[in-house]
Amino acid sequence: MPGMPNRNESLSSFAGALDDFDKRYNGQSSLPRSLVPVNGQMRAGIPILGAHGAPLEEYYKWQFLYALIHSGLYPSDYIGAEISFPKGNKGANALKVDAAIFDHADWIDRYRRYWRSRRPEDLHWLGEHLLAVVEFKQDEREVEQVFTQQVKPAMREKEPSDAYVFGMLYDRRRLLLFHRRNGRCLRYDESLNQKGEDSQVSDLSLQYQDAYSFIPSFDELKKRVNRPVLLDRSKRSIGDLDIIRSISSPQIKDALSRVLRTLDRANLVNQRGYHVLIETLALKIFDEKRNEGNLKKKLEFYVTDEEASFESLTDRRARDFVARMKGLRSAAEAKYPKILGDEQIAWSNVNHVRAVVAVCLAFQDYSFARSEKSDLYQLVFYNFANSFKRDESAQFLTPLPVINFIVQLVNPRNGETIFDPCCGIADFLSLSFVHWQERENGRKLNDANIYGVDLDENMIILATLNMLLNGDGQAKLLHKPDKGSIMWKVPTGGHELVALVPDLHRRGNWDNWPNQTKLMKFDVILTNPPFGEDRAFRPVTAADRKMIECYETWWITRQSGGDDTDDDRKRQESIDLGIVFLENAYRCLSDEGRFGIVVSNSIASINKWQKVREWLMERTRIVALFDLPPNVFAETGVNTSIIVAYKPKPSELTRVKSRNYEVFVRDIQKVGYERRTSKRNVIFLDKFRLDETTFETFRGPDGERVKDEEFTDTIDDFRRWAKGQEETLQRLFLTD
Repeated sequence: MPGMPNRNESLSSFAGALDDFDKRYNGQSSLPRSLVPVNGQMRAGIPILGAHGAPLEEYYKWQFLYALIHSGLYPSDYIGAEISFPKGNKGANALKVDAAIFDHADWIDRYRRYWRSRRPEDLHWLGEHLLAVVEFKQDEREVEQVFTQQVKPAMREKEPSDAYVFGMLYDRRRLLLFHRRNGRCLRYDESLNQKGEDSQVSDLSLQYQDAYSFIPSFDELKKRVNRPVLLDRSKRSIGDLDIIRSISSPQIKDALSRVLRTLDRANLVNQRGYHVLIETLALKIFDEKRNEGNLKKKLEFYVTDEEASFESLTDRRARDFVARMKGLRSAAEAKYPKILGDEQIAWSNVNHVRAVVAVCLAFQDYSFARSEKSDLYQLVFYNFANSFKRDESAQFLTPLPVINFIVQLVNPRNGETIFDPCCGIADFLSLSFVHWQERENGRKLNDANIYGVDLDENMIILATLNMLLNGDGQAKLLHKPDKGSIMWKVPTGGHELVALVPDLHRRGNWDNWPNQTKLMKFDVILTNPPFGEDRAFRPVTAADRKMIECYETWWITRQSGGDDTDDDRKRQESIDLGIVFLENAYRCLSDEGRFGIVVSNSIASINKWQKVREWLMERTRIVALFDLPPNVFAETGVNTSIIVAYKPKPSELTRVKSRNYEVFVRDIQKVGYERRTSKRNVIFLDKFRLDETTFETFRGPDGERVKDEEFTDTIDDFRRWAKGQEETLQRLFLTD
């Protein structure tokens, strides 16, 4: 691209380029030469420091422009500083924009010619080709005042009046991003517009800054600005779709609500509607991934305004849409057989077709594959899983910050086998896969080493969709109703589950098989099983009792130290499922395998389960214990703990126990989110760390808002602590 510099490793990020400017001009009172034309001319000797060496506003202007250019975001040929736009009234002062970005390098000739000859066509051309405006501040004026008096008027110079234009406000490394869309000046991060399209200045959350990573590139901005008024969705590729930056944005929340309202009207908030929805989302993912692999094959997951307004299935509009969707499904079926093998969408049913249209309308302009993964998990799974799950199945979804914390602690790596014995929608598994990709710098990985079991087939279908979104679709996700992985185990090969045989496998003797069966032993197990007194396992039938007697912990918890009271006898006839899954995890681990499991706080702390803790410590090396704040899962009301451990070889366990090993213990109070329900959508809203004097959010090195959470610091502390522990622990939990 003309004017685009080569990216240097040291300048690979915007924040890095800001730092480079500081180093390069440290102590210099002036900038030797302007980086871009100033009011149409290159300038020399621009003062950037005041009399006492304090940075002037000019310092921050050139620091920002330097970073825009040297980060590779914008070519210098398209940028100008102190651009003047004349006002309509004769004799009125011209509007001076601190910096402007145009979509054509000829802007400089047009600009000079206008101020030389005052030809209206040149001014009109500049207005049409304006991409973005930048304003700087370094004084005590309120952000609202600067936005109202500088940023908004500058953005209005773009022609025509309803055209798209981007706006930036930079204040000593603090960045706020805006855009004018459909004539309204709003925050670029839609989640910050408190009243959506109707937001006034007071509704723009001006106390929140934007991350530098939100700055769109030159190419991205040109594509958005030059988007045709009549959008032809039949000619689009994945790069033409918008990225979902936050599920909290009014547009996304409204889209979700419209889908659920359509399903409601069609009487499809039931199991059939659930399958129609999941199949449609699978088509969306397939369409994007196919286009990623072959850009010549344009996206087919869309619906035109004309098609969406069909009146009956005999309309040509409906027939065209149905034909395109059926063709897409036919192409996707072989790729996604678990979801699409048994067709649930009845294309002759008008309600089914209207449901598919609603999903297309909601998501056709957004990319699932390119968007922030955590937002998509909440968008697709937290909302739709909660809307369709059966109440009696008592499925509780684990908040993503908790999952991400456990995944980073346990540190699954490429080539290791990973298992979740009650996987639900497979968030532990999918985030483990994302964790691999981040460590491998985005290199594509094989998810064939990922295994999950759940007792709810609907959860497994969602889990499959979750893994399709992130992986290759090779994960082995299996379901068995009723007892799930308590009774059914993964054999070597992992394609079909096998049931424990009570007469052979009592008291944990699970490897006793007279035939050639061998159970899988996994490197990593991550899980949040059902737990707590309300969900305790109580054997009702003889078969139930025989099954639970396959667990050694059942026998241990029968050894009562109580007074034979009614409560004690009741306890002896039940067992917390968290304990059952603790043993399940241990017995499914390979030597030196490790696990992270969420359990009720009582299992980890109270005297009642002392014998269980002793049993666990005799067999594993407990690595870390974490208490989470009350109601962290919102739905359950149960206080929870996380146990992290690994299974040493017997000689290694004897050695570390003889050294009276340390356990990393931490009480976590701040998790960085709060659970809300809005317009029937379940969302986990981020909570940010506030400066108590200014009431502004703290920001990180890339300008991002800092969440009010303790997970990040806890992970850092854990890794420092682990460096002082035995070599095996370091190898398992710290090795890349």
